[in-house]
Amino acid sequence: MKVLEKGPGWGIECKCTGSGNGGGGCGAKLLVERGDIYLTHHYDYGGGHDVYYTFRCPECGAETDLDESKVPSMIRWNLLDEFKSSHRSMGR
Repeated sequence: MKVLEKGPGWGIECKCTGSGNGGGGCGAKLLVERGDIYLTHHYDYGGGHDVYYTFRCPECGAETDLDESKVPSMIRWNLLDEFKSSHRSMGR
């Protein structure tokens, strides 16, 4: 099968708030696309592990966590697969 014309990509309008990362966002209105999102993690002393879908503002550099429900499940799965693959190759 051959792609004749690519469909529209996914994107979401977000505000740079620094939410989940100590605040300090600049308030810029941004179009965040799939390639802008990466995983960040928080590990607690009890062994718990939380995963966040994060983007970095190109204006001020602040990181903002997205509400997981706003990221399509296919993108979440792809990011988690990429993370697992990269950690397997590093022997973790």
